[in-house]
Amino acid sequence: MFIQKNFSLKKFNTFGINVYARYFVVVKSIEEILKIFDIYPFISKLVLGNGSNILFLKNYYPGLVIKMGIKGKKVIKENHSQVIVQAFAGENWNEFVNWTIKKGFSGLENLSFIPGTVGAAPIQNIGAYGAEVKDTLIKVQAYEIYNRKIREFTREECQFKYRYSFFKHPHYRNKFLILSVFFLLIKKYKQLNTSYVEIQKELENMNIKMPTLNDLSQAIFNIRQKKLPNPKKIGNAGSFFINPTVGFLDFKKLQHQHPTIIGYDSISNHKVKLSANSLIENIGWKGKKIGNVGIYEKKPIILVNYGKATGMEINSFSERITKNIKKKFGISLSKEVNIIQ
Repeated sequence: MFIQKNFSLKKFNTFGINVYARYFVVVKSIEEILKIFDIYPFISKLVLGNGSNILFLKNYYPGLVIKMGIKGKKVIKENHSQVIVQAFAGENWNEFVNWTIKKGFSGLENLSFIPGTVGAAPIQNIGAYGAEVKDTLIKVQAYEIYNRKIREFTREECQFKYRYSFFKHPHYRNKFLILSVFFLLIKKYKQLNTSYVEIQKELENMNIKMPTLNDLSQAIFNIRQKKLPNPKKIGNAGSFFINPTVGFLDFKKLQHQHPTIIGYDSISNHKVKLSANSLIENIGWKGKKIGNVGIYEKKPIILVNYGKATGMEINSFSERITKNIKKKFGISLSKEVNIIQ
């Protein structure tokens, strides 16, 4: 275990912001985690996965950045139709999903090609194309920092909601370090989730009528390649905002006043999820650029760093968007990206 000082995190955040950490360490075992908390019991700490969902506001982090490097994935239990797999927090999420697909395990294929690590997945309850982590997750193994013990949380204890979990609650944020995640997947063939129109169209383009797990994953890859920017070429953290929810009657009123606003995936009989993309387009900000910060032309929910933008510049840009949306629609747009002060 090698602790580095004044370490550049430019390659460890997908916005590509050149922020420095006072201390930086990669931990590759639970024993190393215990040791690092013994060495630095009081200093502030930040746990990093792939840095794909964070925005540093300052150019210096005064504490210790811990890069989660605990890796591994294995079958824990199986029968003729189901399998329980365990993946450790440092595993690349997409590589883990690909591993399950190659094994013929169904359940995570709609979450293909989402950036990040396994450890970050339950915190955000990541989701895409009609699936969320909570659909297959059965428990989370975590290290409770202040009590210095390992705990397990069931799916119910994780309190999953749309892009939310127990671990994001202000009272519990940064008090737990995810070690591994357990998933219940299907071994036998099941009807794949191809309900999204984008997926259906892409499968048609691929001339596939009865898709396999690989086919569905490839279709999602094709879609993402067409509409999402590559962070290696242009700095971004994926979706910057969360699609907001409103009451059904409020949605109808809003749609009557602004017909191009999109609502979908009704969360209940009384709630509708709005497309943040359509809200941003409606305020005239699609493709807008100020200095080195801008909105990605193909997907307005994504903010990009066109050059040497600072975290403060990106955050200020995002605040202008949320204020305009609040003023025009009366809707509060929340950030999906985690802001690091």
